[in-house]
Amino acid sequence: MSMSCFDIFGASDVGKKRNENQDHFLVADLRRYLTVRQTDIPKRQNEELFGCQEGSLLVVADGMGGHQGGEQASRTAVEASAKYVLDMMQWFLKLSSDDEQDFENELSNCLTSVQEELWSVAGPGDRRMGTTVTMAYLLWPRVFVVHAGDSRCYLLRDGELKQLTTDHTVAQQMIESSGMSPDDDALKRWRHVLWNCVGGGNQQVRPEALRCRLQSDDILILCSDGLTGMVDDETIRNITSSAGNSEQSSRQLIDEANRAGGNDNISVIVCRVANPKDCDEVGTVGSFDTTIL
Repeated sequence: MSMSCFDIFGASDVGKKRNENQDHFLVADLRRYLTVRQTDIPKRQNEELFGCQEGSLLVVADGMGGHQGGEQASRTAVEASAKYVLDMMQWFLKLSSDDEQDFENELSNCLTSVQEELWSVAGPGDRRMGTTVTMAYLLWPRVFVVHAGDSRCYLLRDGELKQLTTDHTVAQQMIESSGMSPDDDALKRWRHVLWNCVGGGNQQVRPEALRCRLQSDDILILCSDGLTGMVDDETIRNITSSAGNSEQSSRQLIDEANRAGGNDNISVIVCRVANPKDCDEVGTVGSFDTTIL
């Protein structure tokens, strides 16, 4: 399977007000790999063989700035997420459409495993290290997303920007439970207070998982709240729509957040479905299936 249909680029910036970047991100491709150790076939000894690319892993983690070890928390989360997916490799190479729910559940289990790793790093006396994690696994034509916290995943399709994830903030809970307007001043103090994250205390993480089928010209955006706290959705849509490629989109979004004040660290990953003709099948528009476990 060719994965050249995806144009992916990520970037992170400390912003204008912070001394340390407590965000981390990852863009990784996963593929079959074989090293020939012994053979009697001439010129094949120690040859490395690469199979087709199987998928792409995107991760954004935002360490909790007011908590001890925010940078370490986000770094540990990104590293532990990648390790967990690698440990799953033999299983997910066999993924079929019938396995989608199982795969989604396994990615949700990844965040539980990441939290256990964070607690191990922090030690029994201090579990305050915390981080958001938003992870997308691309397996054309599907994308699986799992997250905890307020780092977002957007889908830009046919000119419409849709937020796929739900912010796990107290403010968002208040909006959903009472019907308050998102612009209500009473929500201001709660906009960055998380009720769900990885680490950050003794409470078990509650991963939110979703999956959908991609189609030609879709654009995925993963980002920390250093972007969304400074740049509104309409501007994100306009910049991403007009940029020529994913690198331009990512850098222009970060520049815009810094122009608006750069109050926090800013991390952005942009993924464009660039050449769908190179993929094995073209996905159809499907509904979004979201679950909080």
